[in-house]
Amino acid sequence: MDWTYWILLSAVFLALYDLAKKASVRNNAVLPVLLCSTSFGCAAFLSAVGIHGDFMSMFRVSAETLFLSLSKSVIVSVSWIFTFCALKTLPISIATPIRASAPAMVFVVALFVYGEVPSWIQGLGMLITFAGYWVFSWAGKHEGIDFFRNRAVWYAVAGAACSACSSLWDKFCFQVRGAPVEQTQFWFQIGLVIVYGLLLLGQVILRIKRDHFEWRWTIPFVGMLLACADWLYFSGLAIPDVPISVASLMRRFSVVLTFVLGARFFHETNLKRKSIALTMILLGVALLCLGK
Repeated sequence: MDWTYWILLSAVFLALYDLAKKASVRNNAVLPVLLCSTSFGCAAFLSAVGIHGDFMSMFRVSAETLFLSLSKSVIVSVSWIFTFCALKTLPISIATPIRASAPAMVFVVALFVYGEVPSWIQGLGMLITFAGYWVFSWAGKHEGIDFFRNRAVWYAVAGAACSACSSLWDKFCFQVRGAPVEQTQFWFQIGLVIVYGLLLLGQVILRIKRDHFEWRWTIPFVGMLLACADWLYFSGLAIPDVPISVASLMRRFSVVLTFVLGARFFHETNLKRKSIALTMILLGVALLCLGK
């Protein structure tokens, strides 16, 4: 199968994951949803390793790989907590496009960390992306959402920023330190369950006020759909000579499916203004990739 089909299928599963995530966490307790969904995703991944790989080899792991994996679990956990808190109240047609701008944040951080000087095309892409944020603020005001004062919006931005940090950490793990991919993902999945379990246990022990948790049939699919999306994406990238910048950009277009389907299933409004902002962000991300 051509690599483009793998990436496009990954984008479809990623869009379905976003919809399941919104349906699971809307007006629901965040931590229990995260713990349950990641547990199902972890179980699916461990089952796949047991069927197709050498399960016991996952435990012959170096201390460095274990540290890198668990560190990634902490970073991603923080990112998802912010993202789920945002999705709990924000329309999916606002929250998901904000997360899609993470590549622009990666580029800004890389400018300072790795000294990568942007080309004029990339600079233009950054300006268009941030202009897209402004259009979202304009669209949000028509729904009573103050884009710069609403706490949920800042949760979404913080989630995207942590996602950018995760991408930079991936580069360090796999390109700088040469960590084995399968072992890293194995312990990363387990680490997510541990982190969410400890946070939820801490809430119970300290008697911190918690939102009511309601079980929904979409919760197991959150973790499993993400596991499928990642597997398809990595399968596409495993094909020789796949341009990573193009593949990453193709996967980001999952946000278009999320935007369209989310508007239909969650009956969201003000879509014309939001679609302008979404187009600007995707165009900005595309210019960042094309300018490499």
